[in-house]
Amino acid sequence: MSHTYKQIEIVGSSNTSIEDAVSSAIAKASETVRNIQWFEV
Repeated sequence: MSHTYKQIEIVGSSNTSIEDAVSSAIAKASETVRNIQWFEV
């Protein structure tokens, strides 16, 4: 069985931590991209 994936690039920023930057970027992307199941940093 073959799989097809959509790849997008997003950028997040935070004055607090990299974790906050990643979290805010994923939250913003999830407003328009459905079914985000994993990501890479």
